[in-house]
Amino acid sequence: MELKTSLIEEAQVEMHARILRCPIGDNPKECPLHEVRKWPLEDRLAWLHKKSDEEIIDLYAHHTDCLEFKIHLRAPETD
Repeated sequence: MELKTSLIEEAQVEMHARILRCPIGDNPKECPLHEVRKWPLEDRLAWLHKKSDEEIIDLYAHHTDCLEFKIHLRAPETD
């Protein structure tokens, strides 16, 4: 499967940020990166760099969906 370079680059940049912290805050236990975020930075980077492009894009997609869901939950309802 061939992936678009721009998507791969975007996912890689975003996942470097996500291994540092969750954009919502804290470190949610349900997050696939929960335990990874507890590791020393060097270990987190090594773990991420071992991932294939497809794995990084899957993690990125999961985090994008999760962020959209949590933002929607926090948004006040309007009539």
